[in-house]
Amino acid sequence: METAPLSLDEGRRRILADVPTLQPIELPLAETHGCVLAREVVTEYDIPPFSAALVDGFAVRAADIHAATADAPVALRVAGWALSGRAPEATVGWGEAVRIAAGAPMPAGADSVVPLEQAEADADTATVSSPVEPRAHVRPAGEDLRAGSVLVPAGRRLSAPELGLLATAGHGTVLVFPHLRVSVVAAGPTLVEPGRPAVFGQVRDAISYALIAGLREVGAVPYRIPIVQDVAGQLREVLLSDLSRADAFICAGDVLTDEGDAMSVVLSGLGEVTTYRTAMHPGGTVGFGIVDGRPFFTLPGEPVAAFVGFETFVRPAILKTMGRRDVQRPEVRAVLDEGITGPSGVTLAVPARVAHRDGAWHATPMGAAGLGALVRANGLVFVPPGDTALAPGEQVRVQVFRSLER
Repeated sequence: METAPLSLDEGRRRILADVPTLQPIELPLAETHGCVLAREVVTEYDIPPFSAALVDGFAVRAADIHAATADAPVALRVAGWALSGRAPEATVGWGEAVRIAAGAPMPAGADSVVPLEQAEADADTATVSSPVEPRAHVRPAGEDLRAGSVLVPAGRRLSAPELGLLATAGHGTVLVFPHLRVSVVAAGPTLVEPGRPAVFGQVRDAISYALIAGLREVGAVPYRIPIVQDVAGQLREVLLSDLSRADAFICAGDVLTDEGDAMSVVLSGLGEVTTYRTAMHPGGTVGFGIVDGRPFFTLPGEPVAAFVGFETFVRPAILKTMGRRDVQRPEVRAVLDEGITGPSGVTLAVPARVAHRDGAWHATPMGAAGLGALVRANGLVFVPPGDTALAPGEQVRVQVFRSLER
């Protein structure tokens, strides 16, 4: 008796429940862009660590010049220099000033800076004809973060601001979930490498190239294995030879049969892949298992089905292995510009172009679900299983897979 297909959400839930997360490792900061921080980082000192001048001028005590006017200017003895990247030459006592460069540490005793254009000076004296408030033109120590503050919380994906802040705080290495290394292979007797002649009935391998792009987008490190035409005779050997460099595998093509015999023979003794048949079209049939301790995914041989299956099931699982919490694509509610019809009882995934017009998001279906439709689209409209037809003007759920246009 054939088992009823799973719902889209249940199929995804089962895969996500079983996929493991990589062990965190300490990596040099320069290698962590896109990684998820495994442990919060706390600053040991104030950031910035010292008070600094915001402008070129004179570091002074504001109290010394509080009564300065154009008619009664105040003359201050210049005690020395304060330059960027070194300690000040002198401190500021009563009636004194230190010539200071923008970004230089404030000398002890000074609490404000008189801009250069607001003073007259010679080698020994600075004459000031107007007062300044305490802390004027000074960036105080700890203005950004105080010692003991969390620099970056655990679970944050590291991007430019995070790397800059970690470097500012002196962290040369951090504990992160590393980039997943994924071997990708397209399998099947009809596949031909792009750039090579194809006889009638053969198709060029589009799947592995699309999957490699999708993996790079999420921060994984993909390795493309050349096409395997003889699944039963060659795939096992190919997979065994790649175990040393891969943390996970994706095999797409003619590998999913009703009985699952092809993959059970290939993976005998290494692991087992369960075929999940979900009520979604296209891309509703995917395989997942643990092979030699590594996540192993199988996808259909039809390129659009493989793309939709990857987006819906594999991409979230890959993100989870790398410590990501936000594993789902963003979604919008949009007004349907053209009607959609489809089979009953399944969730239908329809490529659509989403744009913002007249104060609302609009979704325009891209027609037949080929790769050309995906190229023109930036989202997938999901038609619920109970609806066989949606009319123009209805609200639909759209999963966005590239940038939206307003």
